[in-house]
Amino acid sequence: MVLIAVIVILLSILYQDFRYREIWWFTPPLLLIGGFIYNRENLNWEHFGFNFLFISILISFLLVYVRIRFKSTNLFRDYFGLGDVLVLLAITPLFGFPFFIYFFTASTIVSLLGYLLASLFKTQKSIPYAGYISLCTLAFLVLVHYHITPFSMWYE
Repeated sequence: MVLIAVIVILLSILYQDFRYREIWWFTPPLLLIGGFIYNRENLNWEHFGFNFLFISILISFLLVYVRIRFKSTNLFRDYFGLGDVLVLLAITPLFGFPFFIYFFTASTIVSLLGYLLASLFKTQKSIPYAGYISLCTLAFLVLVHYHITPFSMWYE
């Protein structure tokens, strides 16, 4: 039942980000809570902390880079959506630390390829990153739940 709730939240983020290029403020906290409940038996607080720290450090470096390179003081208004960061933080309880880095890298590449492919058909001014991340998370959860992939032994 919790998996269905997490899937509904991920689908709503996917729809909102692709349709409106923004997400409702309450969906990332719901996703975070759903992730904790869904993964409660396999949750490793140390891995969760490392995942959270990894995203925090990455965003901090991105903030410094944008400030130096583009002389901009507001990363979230001009270059990267706050909802994108919140979705990344919200999925952290779903993965073990080493696998989270792989998942983050692969889903970021999928996001870029999806954006480039979509740009062939329609001009786009921004990347619906939270939508792509939620799509990759959704695919991962479904594959692991139905044991279609060997990832289940890596993400715990």
